[in-house]
Amino acid sequence: MLFIAFAVCIWLAGLVLLYRLATGRLGTSSPAVPAWPLSIEKFITSGLLVFAGGILFPQLTTYLSHDILGPAATDGDWWMIVQGASFQIGMLCGALLASVLFHARPVDSSALVGSVLPKPKPILAGLITFLIAIPLIDGVGYLWKTIIEFFGYSTSEQDMVDLFRNADDPYLLVWMIVLAAIVAPITEELIFRAGLFRYLRTRIPRALALILPALLFALLHGNLAAFTPLCVLGVFFALAYERTGSIAVPMIAHALFNLHTIVRVMAGITG
Repeated sequence: MLFIAFAVCIWLAGLVLLYRLATGRLGTSSPAVPAWPLSIEKFITSGLLVFAGGILFPQLTTYLSHDILGPAATDGDWWMIVQGASFQIGMLCGALLASVLFHARPVDSSALVGSVLPKPKPILAGLITFLIAIPLIDGVGYLWKTIIEFFGYSTSEQDMVDLFRNADDPYLLVWMIVLAAIVAPITEELIFRAGLFRYLRTRIPRALALILPALLFALLHGNLAAFTPLCVLGVFFALAYERTGSIAVPMIAHALFNLHTIVRVMAGITG
């Protein structure tokens, strides 16, 4: 009951902030993300390195685990977490390799703590972004679920959501939280917002620059029921990044959003 009351407070706070954002009462700002002077050849190669890392690392993990620990090591809930971590870390390593080879750094190191905003404000901006995202994504998710159910499509949850709901190993749960609330937000925001969105936003129409990375972000999760809500979330995070100029803002919001989802799932409120 206490958590339900807390969840309702978060939802109401998000609605108030969403209203203030829609009416311009949260303030306005010019786009704070500078152009990224990277050639198309280097950008495509960087993207291929990220893709290769995401494919090769899980394959390497599978090979080593099967060879060293035996076939049983590649079964069960632990293996799902290992594969998820391998995929995320592989993409991140691909991005780091591209940064070394081509100086393809989508953000300065100072941007991680707020190059445009003073240091304390990315945390506050990330919290505000998270609060606004809750009612926004819940509303979109409800409408999307209604639509796909009307057309007879499955609304099954992501495997990771089901895994959180049924987790009974505390060590497994800790590693799942680390993956969902630390590894995934850092990797995905660097690749989709600081990387793909920043590169596209000065080269193609802004609407497309917002939508295309968000579509890829949603497709990455491989779940029809979550597709449209995640696409909207991706656009919203890109707007937060553009508005503040700090990639730390969507990273923090992303981490809080995932943590909030985990707690709701484990409390039995929603998937």
